[in-house]
Amino acid sequence: MMGGFDIAVLTHKTGSEALLSKASLLSERAKKERFFLLSDTNSSISPVISKKASNVKHKPKRTQNRKKITFNEAFTYKGKTYRVNTAKSGLYVEILEGMINQFEIAARKWKRVFVLRFDLHMSIYRSNNQLMTAFRKRLFQKLKRTYGFKDIGFCWVREQERAKSQHYHWVLFLDGDLIRHSSKINEMVKQAWERQEGNYHVPTIKRPYYFADSEAVTQDAIYRVSYLAKPRGKGYRDKQAKDYNCSRMKPP
Repeated sequence: MMGGFDIAVLTHKTGSEALLSKASLLSERAKKERFFLLSDTNSSISPVISKKASNVKHKPKRTQNRKKITFNEAFTYKGKTYRVNTAKSGLYVEILEGMINQFEIAARKWKRVFVLRFDLHMSIYRSNNQLMTAFRKRLFQKLKRTYGFKDIGFCWVREQERAKSQHYHWVLFLDGDLIRHSSKINEMVKQAWERQEGNYHVPTIKRPYYFADSEAVTQDAIYRVSYLAKPRGKGYRDKQAKDYNCSRMKPP
């Protein structure tokens, strides 16, 4: 398929799925007594325990999420049905709707939509998403100067699983008549992200783009980007920070 790429790249199972914890053999009474002993300020061991605990860095507590989850392999948005990758964990409906909305507006604007997937990794945890704002401004300025884009559609999601810091999944929706290949844009992405001090890198995704100009390619593209809407890894952030953000392109 011209402009397509392997769906399996982002749909494989990972080792990051939560393990079921074994039931405790201690009684509820024993748990309470044990807690009392450890928290006793008169105990000679309590200063040691407190000092040790203060040096442990924990993964951020997951914030409460009220988004709706769908487990259906078909998702209907405004009367049109798309294949989606629920991959057992399901998908957040709000994120799916945001991505599909921006894709459909892009499809009405342009004869074919260039759909590009990429990821952004970092080694330092940030509780907010300020880096995304700065990155987006740098990248979009370069894209508009180089290609003359008037509108740029996008959606990103924030996730954190076993790593100490979060990572971001991105998708861009661009005017496909102005693009021939993804290599030039991939380089712009790397320059915009890796220019910062520290370990910021863009991992390679094989054949990361689509030229969506038919129903078959459109279905494949939506199936691929629907992966961004999975619940796993989301919610580890400040309460004021977002799990995702989508552009707000208006219909033509």
